[in-house]
Amino acid sequence: MGATVATMTSVIKDAWTSSRLAKQFYNANPVLDWFQEVEATMIGTQAQVPIHKWRSGGSTSTNAAGGALNSAGNQQVDQALYTLVYLWHQISIETAALNQTGSSAQSIIGSKILEVQGAIDDISKQASRQLCSNGDGYIAQCTTTTTANEIELLAASSGGLGYDAIRRGWLFPGLPVDIGTTSDTDTIASGVTITAVEESASTPSITVDGSTVSTTSSHYVSIKNPNSTTTASPELNGLRNMLGSSTTTLGGINPATAGNEFWKPALVDSSTTSLSLDLALNLQAAVFQKSGGYQSHVLTSVKQGSAFYSLLQNQVRFAGEMKMGAGGVGGLTGLSWNGVNLNVFPDIVDKEWYHVSKDDIVRIVGSIKKPTWTSELEGSGEGLRWSQGNTNFVEGLVFPLNVGLQRRNTHAAATNLTA
Repeated sequence: MGATVATMTSVIKDAWTSSRLAKQFYNANPVLDWFQEVEATMIGTQAQVPIHKWRSGGSTSTNAAGGALNSAGNQQVDQALYTLVYLWHQISIETAALNQTGSSAQSIIGSKILEVQGAIDDISKQASRQLCSNGDGYIAQCTTTTTANEIELLAASSGGLGYDAIRRGWLFPGLPVDIGTTSDTDTIASGVTITAVEESASTPSITVDGSTVSTTSSHYVSIKNPNSTTTASPELNGLRNMLGSSTTTLGGINPATAGNEFWKPALVDSSTTSLSLDLALNLQAAVFQKSGGYQSHVLTSVKQGSAFYSLLQNQVRFAGEMKMGAGGVGGLTGLSWNGVNLNVFPDIVDKEWYHVSKDDIVRIVGSIKKPTWTSELEGSGEGLRWSQGNTNFVEGLVFPLNVGLQRRNTHAAATNLTA
């Protein structure tokens, strides 16, 4: 037999096609960047937001003859309270990995650089996800699974979170998760690891290790909580619970309690399923009615950003055929609503559109204002530390943060744009 590629395998020279790793996922965090632009409020125990909730009721009208006046009232005040949420991320690197990937001649990227930069990206992504969620820690809702390791999630057509979570990279292989109810978050599965995901609009699912399980629509997926056997890990307030709900308690104030009716968005439209200019006008009008001013920003998903572009493009009348263009979706291309750029963020789920007054958002921090390594807090400044008695090095990253509102009725949202 003559020489073939197979017979020459041992001596054929291999070469990498690139000097960098090609990321197979969206790695930017524009939502986090947007919130980080808000002026920070540094707290000790908690952030207390003073609120002037209602006028005084001591007004009277009389005729020229005068008469008695209504009793004096008082300006009614309250306060919203916000505390910090601590986001953590650990890394561990074996000595051999440091020794054998220490230069570009040994590998495409050193293991230390890969893990350190990856940890910063990962903790930032978790913050972005939470800022687009509703603070309850539940990433996706299950559907019917019968004694299997492949857990079925809500389809794109359901209007709930399932497919959206996989599509945005919120659930991925290697992530430890709990599966359970809202009252007992690991009653179905505790600390199992995702081994595969199915990014299908009609049949989204995650596959987990461990024993087979059965689920229903009453079950949810959350990141493993090693500090509780019943509750999801505490998470940041997000757009959905701050601006997309008229019933959610925020900052300790429940809008369903008599006297707290002021503490809800100007309008939450959960029935309209197709974006229209009339819908955007209605949301804007609701904000104007409550505040006498318009929103400072519009935040939405890629899907609704594209839908908005289509609405505007249908209004275009071409005078000629020179320099025509299409497809310009997003704030950077000049697409705007009432003079403000449309902020299209991939982490916002498909069905949501927000009118936001950024000046009424508060960003809560301590002395740490960005993802910070524990070695910096210790003052050692040495980065990776040897794990005594083991052959690896370890480091931890922490990011204390939260967001809240000082006024809620200067915002509005559409939350069920399924078309």
